[in-house]
Amino acid sequence: MKFNSIRKIFIKKISLILFFILFTSIPINSQSDWFEQESENFKIIYRGSHAHLVPQLFHSAETALSTLKRLFKYTPSEKIIINTYDAYDYGYGAATSVPQNFIRLEIEPMEPGYESVPYNDRFQWIISHELVHIVVNDQSSNVESFARSFFSKVVPEQIQPLTIIYSLLTNYNRYTPRWHQESMAVFLETWMNGGFGRTLGSFDEMYFRSLVLDNLEFAGEIELDAKTSHNSFLLETIFYIYGSRFASFLTLKHGPEKLIKWFKTESCEFYQSFENKFYDIYKVDMVDSWNEFISFEKDFQKSNIQKLKTYTLTEVKRLSDENFGWVTQPYLDKLGNSIFFGFHRSHQLAEIQKYNLQYRISENIATLPTPSMLQVSSTAYDKNLGLFFFTTNNNQLYRDLWVLDTEKQNRRLLFKDCRVGSLTISPITHELWGIEHSASAASLVYSTYPYNKLEMILQFDVGDEIQQLSVSPSGKYLAAVFHQSSGDQKIILLDIDVIKSAKSIKYEILYTSGSPENISWSMDEQFIFWNAYTNGVSNIYRLNISTLKVEVLSHTLRGLFKPLYVNQDSIFAFEFTSLGFIPVMIANKPAEYVPAISYLGQLILDKYPSLMDLNLPSAGESKQQLTIIPKEKYNGLSNLAVQTFVPVISGFQSQKVVGIYGHIADPVLNHDLTFEIGYSPFKENPLGPKFHAKLKYDYKKQFEIGIDHNATDFYDLFNKRKRGMIGTKITMGHTYYWMYDNPLKVKQQTQVALYKNVEFINDNLVRVSEPDFMVAQSIFDIKNQRRSIGSSDFEHGNDFITTLMVFGADPKNPEFAYQIWAELGSLTTWLFPHNVLYLRIAGGYHQPNDVLRQARFYFGGFGNREVENVDVKQYRKVFRFPGIPIYSLGADNFVKLMMENNLPPLRLSNFSIGRHYLNHIDLSIYSQGLLVKSDLGKYWGDVGGQINFIFKHWDNLESTFSAGIAKAWFQNGSDWEWFLSLKLLKN
Repeated sequence: MKFNSIRKIFIKKISLILFFILFTSIPINSQSDWFEQESENFKIIYRGSHAHLVPQLFHSAETALSTLKRLFKYTPSEKIIINTYDAYDYGYGAATSVPQNFIRLEIEPMEPGYESVPYNDRFQWIISHELVHIVVNDQSSNVESFARSFFSKVVPEQIQPLTIIYSLLTNYNRYTPRWHQESMAVFLETWMNGGFGRTLGSFDEMYFRSLVLDNLEFAGEIELDAKTSHNSFLLETIFYIYGSRFASFLTLKHGPEKLIKWFKTESCEFYQSFENKFYDIYKVDMVDSWNEFISFEKDFQKSNIQKLKTYTLTEVKRLSDENFGWVTQPYLDKLGNSIFFGFHRSHQLAEIQKYNLQYRISENIATLPTPSMLQVSSTAYDKNLGLFFFTTNNNQLYRDLWVLDTEKQNRRLLFKDCRVGSLTISPITHELWGIEHSASAASLVYSTYPYNKLEMILQFDVGDEIQQLSVSPSGKYLAAVFHQSSGDQKIILLDIDVIKSAKSIKYEILYTSGSPENISWSMDEQFIFWNAYTNGVSNIYRLNISTLKVEVLSHTLRGLFKPLYVNQDSIFAFEFTSLGFIPVMIANKPAEYVPAISYLGQLILDKYPSLMDLNLPSAGESKQQLTIIPKEKYNGLSNLAVQTFVPVISGFQSQKVVGIYGHIADPVLNHDLTFEIGYSPFKENPLGPKFHAKLKYDYKKQFEIGIDHNATDFYDLFNKRKRGMIGTKITMGHTYYWMYDNPLKVKQQTQVALYKNVEFINDNLVRVSEPDFMVAQSIFDIKNQRRSIGSSDFEHGNDFITTLMVFGADPKNPEFAYQIWAELGSLTTWLFPHNVLYLRIAGGYHQPNDVLRQARFYFGGFGNREVENVDVKQYRKVFRFPGIPIYSLGADNFVKLMMENNLPPLRLSNFSIGRHYLNHIDLSIYSQGLLVKSDLGKYWGDVGGQINFIFKHWDNLESTFSAGIAKAWFQNGSDWEWFLSLKLLKN
């Protein structure tokens, strides 16, 4: 411990010196917009507008950690950082133990829907879940603790891939599959929050029951990551579902103590894999246990299906053989012939469609960018005006509110960054109502026609979440779903005139059982409809407004959602399947009876009732006395932490270099410094430089300074083409987003670089005519690209990049040259899903100057080296031209065309060795045409292909093995080339 403390003090002082040197070159605003407070085990970093949450967050964190410390015999290795954000409109949490114990907490209300995440106090619920990740991954054996004392907890970094080895040495628990990571977090989230969690949730029961009904195979544990999570409309939610269920199966069969033991790290362990540890504890191979779990789950669901079949089932008429993935609320048009709704399904971009009930024909009327996971988008429809309202930025950033004229099919932006969802509209007054999320609270807002401004009616207390509004046909009443921090969810009814005048919430409770949601009205305003899991299966319910009598209209095996009154005889709804939702019709009449299913979580609780002893006390019930340091301004320098400090070996041309690689940053990345300093002790090149250094500093990811002196490149150890450059390079840069509004991003990067004593550039293949020179460049980059579920890259949209570079040399007798070029690309799918056609055109002009030959354009080659750290699809770059040697074609101006076809990714599920497996295969074919002004010829063309094999290692790391071949034709003949390349870490 003493050595570790001395080491950290030394590194921190060196870091401060480096930062002081850098600060003399960059203007830094000393005012911080963050604050910080500390308790015994936590540091919370927050904005001033989040201050009201801090006491509650400390209480939730300390009480949850107290329970987890007892369960796992765990002592935190450092204070756990909780960083609050209000950057998105839906709340969530994310945790990592590398390089620091860190929880990112988005403070907004969570996205509602389907009881996919049953929760009570959302902050306590999220923090307890994320803390399980911290505790499980931060645990260490004696040998791991020893490694951490030297190297810290190391993050794998592409620039220096030896960090992979150090990361495995210092945080081995991190390297398990995602389902394994989530299984314990989901299991404990449920019991630590009094039964509110996915282990006792209805959605998971519905999913596995539907798998059996659909007669589909359950996924293997490797197949989950390699295939299912990419192709399923559930995406990464599938990890939570399977992980939770496997943990429940193990608990029911073997007890919770063994499950905890599987995730506990003992001091005497020596890098034991989670599979070997499973065998030691359960005395059975994990693969065999997984297969047993699948057999058990099938039998369990068949038993529930038989219970449901003991009573007459409702006739459910499917309107389509297609599933639509996730769906929005449906709406009936004015004539009653068609249904409008949005959807997001596998292998297709999210759309808004008009579905004709008579002819059962779908008509896509608009695309729907940036869908959210569950609700896709917040929507409303005014059938009298033919206006369809919807939100974008549903999965990131602040929501924008748009309106679509369904007849003319043109759209208009109403309110940008308004953060409003749960939309509904009055068919009489045309008032648009919604719920705004801001600073952790929900507010009721409305806008009168023609929608020039939003007016707030009232703001609800934090923890009171109003969702899924529905205005009655007369415009007099507002029905809503009300979720409270107790976990209760109910349907309430409000009088619109009363809440407008009183500016306070007065409501009548209509229904409280089974997480009711998705409210709609009959046209005569006599009935309200919703769906609820009252018997464990989501069925449709109807309430008579006059008598307040509630009747269940369906008894189904799968689950029905989002009911819509069509006429007095029929109700439209969506039926759940394991592949997505399907539009259906049911009769508007009561069902005979709805029997209850069994919950797997309830079987666990019946067998092990002591699990409820893990229930965390509320702030009012807790007897724990917290000592909290008063708030102070956040200081990035005083929060610097060593992320990586490791000995490394790198390359510099033909030389080997031994040195130190370091990465130092503060938690919110106000300051981010990486450096590598080394020495060449060997005699591969007696005349080569001995001392090597490279350093890069980022301030708030906006300003950057870099210093390279005979800078090393790890990949020079393996490649014939060397990137290590003799000489010194000093850079200063700035990155600015003119627009960041998904999917549209407009970015400008500006950089000035000074080169000193340089001999070669472009991988040491182009000799410079002047060793000392300066380059200033500005890159303007516009991207508007989208992809669908199941893709491996962007599939639709456009991108435009223009670059201006100015070269200068010899201050006494100034010489200048410049070059400017632009690229325009367009992506679309054709023939079949995920088959992507990419068309690209580029052109550039260079002002010739023989004194600055390095300012010319240089074409040629694939670009991929034998071992690589850059994008594997190098052939897409403007100055790549496979088929001729790299950088062999110099030119002063050019026009270039490229046509590329990317075939759908081939995903495999059983190609694995241990925890290393083939994730998917990509194949591309392309052709390029080049018109240049060059002494070597004017017209050039090529045809080529590339195949990429993407592998996963230890479940969290990635590599890509690529092979390519191309043939080029030109005026004086032809040539061809091929390559094999290994890309380390994620592409």
